[in-house]
Amino acid sequence: MGKSELYDDIFFVWKGNSGAISSNDGIFTEIVDFQIPRGYAIRVRKVIVDFQINADQADQEYFRMLTALVLDPDDETSTQIPTFTIDHDVCADFAFEFFRIEEDTTPNGISGLTSRRTEIVFPEELDVVSIRNARVNTIVGGMAVGGDNEAQTRMTIYFTYEKVSTSLYEKLLGIK
Repeated sequence: MGKSELYDDIFFVWKGNSGAISSNDGIFTEIVDFQIPRGYAIRVRKVIVDFQINADQADQEYFRMLTALVLDPDDETSTQIPTFTIDHDVCADFAFEFFRIEEDTTPNGISGLTSRRTEIVFPEELDVVSIRNARVNTIVGGMAVGGDNEAQTRMTIYFTYEKVSTSLYEKLLGIK
C-alpha cells in the first residue's frame, strides 16, 4: 500500500452563486477560494450548475444565460470556452436558453419554465488541476431584471487536494 498523505481520498465541496442578476449583458463574477495548502494542487472532479430562474421570466420571448468555471482568479470576463482556441483557462462552461412559443388564441404565448441543472464529471485520468483559486463568471441577455425575485446561477464544485512536486508546481505557475 502506498504512503498515505494528509488529504488522500477526501472530497471537498465549494458552493457559491452569482448573486442576484440585476442587469443584462453585464458579467456577474464570484471568486472560488479553494484554500489550497502549500505544496498541493486541486483536482476538479465534478461541477454542477443550477440556473435559478423565476416566474418573472415567463413573459420574456427569449433569454440566455452563460456561465463558466475559470481556473484563473484574475479572469473576470470569460463566460464560455473560446472557439478555435487551445490556450485558455476555462475549465467548464454551461448555457441555458429559453424561448416562448406564441399561439394566436393566447396573447401571452405558452410559457413553461424549469430550472436547469447540468453536471460534468471529470474522469480520473483527466488532469483538471490548478494551484490557484478559480472564478465563476455569468452573463445573461434578454431577462426581466429588477423584479422582487432575481434569477441567479449556483455552482457546486467537488474537488480533491493532491500533493505536487516542485517542478510541476513551477510549471503550473509558469515560472520555468
